[in-house]
Amino acid sequence: MLKTTGLIAGHYECRSLDETLPVFTDLLAMEVIERKSGEATVKHPNTDWKLIVHEGGPGAPEKTFDNHYGFRVASHKEVEAAWDFVEANKGKYRLSKITKPQSAHFAYSIYFREPGGNHLEIEYYNPGGALHGRSHTAGHWQSAITSEQFPGRGYLPQAFTHGTLQCDDVERSRRFYVEVLGLEIAAGFNTAQYIKHPASPWYVVVLQRSPRQYLAPVNRFALQLGSAIEVEQAHREFTTNGQSLGVTEVGKLETSNGASNFIFSDLDKNWWELTN
Repeated sequence: MLKTTGLIAGHYECRSLDETLPVFTDLLAMEVIERKSGEATVKHPNTDWKLIVHEGGPGAPEKTFDNHYGFRVASHKEVEAAWDFVEANKGKYRLSKITKPQSAHFAYSIYFREPGGNHLEIEYYNPGGALHGRSHTAGHWQSAITSEQFPGRGYLPQAFTHGTLQCDDVERSRRFYVEVLGLEIAAGFNTAQYIKHPASPWYVVVLQRSPRQYLAPVNRFALQLGSAIEVEQAHREFTTNGQSLGVTEVGKLETSNGASNFIFSDLDKNWWELTN
């Protein structure tokens, strides 16, 4: 089992950075902390994990509703305020497929599609759910964002909480996440499971689906190991014994300035990255 130190990033493919980044900054309180040709890194001020946004051009594929990222507000009423604001500004930000506030999996939320071909969620959870075995519902921030920091919307995205994946068999996948990747199960029911790193609250929702969409390697989650040597050891192990572990493909080991990383796909052909 990998001894990872954290789930540190998601990677996200859009069509145009100029179209997608304002959705993150203006609607979801994210900040652009780095931008270079074809790529930008965004971060929420209350959340340590980052989202690396890759510009795929006009041909970047449409992602399904199941492949989305989510942001949390502090009250039920803020979800409705978010819906009002998103609806009123859908033309400005080229948003589509906006859902009305709805309840599902103990959350109250809205969804919308940004022009890069991806869906996003604004959600509310009653934090008391953590007392009933749903640890992902617990608070994701220490200090709340104020309306002075994010004015004029009627809602305050307090945290960047989760990403999502599809899988073929939820029970088989659960064993891989726990026994190979060293993650933990935050909650699970029916054909959904919530996986996370023990050291942090953000999580990934994994949904069993058939048929399903297979995403390109540019759409992935990054796990961190403690050293370059550990990354290199993991690469050797996955290359040699990957099939028995449930690893379906292993990318090239890249090393530069003391940092090593590689990507790999799991038994569901979802992509991950290991880095130090």
